[in-house]
Amino acid sequence: MVAWELFGLAFFGWTTQQMLQPAIGWTTPGTVLLVLALFAVWVVASYRILRMGVYVSDHGVRVVGLLGSRTVPWSEVERITVRETRHSVGRLQVAGGMSVHLDPREGAPIETTLWAQGIDFAFRRHAFHAAYQELRQHLNAYRQHTRNIAAGPRNI
Repeated sequence: MVAWELFGLAFFGWTTQQMLQPAIGWTTPGTVLLVLALFAVWVVASYRILRMGVYVSDHGVRVVGLLGSRTVPWSEVERITVRETRHSVGRLQVAGGMSVHLDPREGAPIETTLWAQGIDFAFRRHAFHAAYQELRQHLNAYRQHTRNIAAGPRNI
C-alpha cells in the first residue's frame, strides 16, 4: 500500500515539475524544492492519518483527528451516542452518515472519528457497533468505579 502511494507521489512530483518548469519558468532547483515540500506535507499528513482514532484509558477518551486532538476526562462525558452527522459548506448541508459522538456535560457534542461509512467499518457493521459498545462499557465502568468509591468501604 505504501509503495503504491509513494509511486503516486513520485508521479505527482514529476508531473508537477514538468508542468511548472516551462509554464512559470522555474529553474530545476525551484521545482525540486516544491516537490520536496509536497513530499514533506504528504509524510506529515500520512502520519496524522495513521494516528487518527479514538483512544481510551482509565482517565478518559482521546479523539485524534487530522488537524488536532482532544482529550475528555470520563467525569466530563455525559453520554456517548450514535447520530447522523451533517456537514455545512456555506448554506449547503451535506449528510455525512452515522458517527459516534461524545456529549460532554458542558459544551457542544464532540464528533469522533468512528464513522459507520468509513473505510474501517463500511463493510463490517458489526465492528462499528462493537467499537461503540466498547466506548459505552468504558464509560459505565468509570461510573461504577466512582460510585464504589463514593459509597466507601463495605463491612463484610
